[in-house]
Amino acid sequence: MDARNLESHAERGEFYLCLARAFLTPQRPAAHEALQAALADDLESLGEALGYPFAAELAQYRAEMGRIADHATLLRLYSGLFLAPPRAVHLNTAAYLDGTVNGGTVLAMEAHYRRCGVDRSTDFRDLSDHLSVQLEFVAWLYFRSAEAMAAGTPAPEVRPERFLHDYVARWLPPFVRDLEEYGRQHAGLPNPYLALARILAAAVAQDAIAGALPARELRAQRALHKARRDRAERGVTDEDMEFIARRLREKGLATEHLAIAPELRDEARGYKRKEPPAPRRGSRYG
Repeated sequence: MDARNLESHAERGEFYLCLARAFLTPQRPAAHEALQAALADDLESLGEALGYPFAAELAQYRAEMGRIADHATLLRLYSGLFLAPPRAVHLNTAAYLDGTVNGGTVLAMEAHYRRCGVDRSTDFRDLSDHLSVQLEFVAWLYFRSAEAMAAGTPAPEVRPERFLHDYVARWLPPFVRDLEEYGRQHAGLPNPYLALARILAAAVAQDAIAGALPARELRAQRALHKARRDRAERGVTDEDMEFIARRLREKGLATEHLAIAPELRDEARGYKRKEPPAPRRGSRYG
């Protein structure tokens, strides 16, 4: 058994779990203090152990969090970035990969979760492509891989490095760009989540690998990624909406909701955003 490799997998699990929790809605008042002090210290310790090159980004995170006076200010900032319509930055990352909500990428992610026997909690009210869901899954994969090494049993069928490569590494660049654009438009506001995204990007650049794929599967995967990227860049056109409405009418389904902007539909239907479930290992950040 390679003790160092086992330890590094466990440390990577801790790292991605820290970031998964950091991007959840900071509902509790204690989240402000935890994000300001505990998270930065945890990331520094894990980053040094794993050799992640994000010292400058971590210093920026400390500086930006230092500008946030209290929990109420933190919650307003988070809402302005990720929750209040029209959302400046998407935590449901299929918006970057598919150009729509609940598209093909969500189904593909859910297939990976099922392959590992992981299912979404009934308490969790968001989609499976939420940033925190993906990072917690990556953390779970690293933890289980470490346990498998220690026990001499098979590792999870999905490799964390492949999941990072196939999904997280693809939506991270536009996610960071949106955070940067928000910072330019709101130059007077602190922006610790941009620093966190850059910290994540530094780790993913080191950890994500494609792995060996048969040539035919690799070509098909590249074609699918290109089609999704092209669709995301093109956006949803009037012709797309007419096609969707026609198909719904053909099936006898309502089309009135199509006249409401997607980010406003939950509100129009009286739905309310709920807090995701508590993490399995506990959290000081959410």
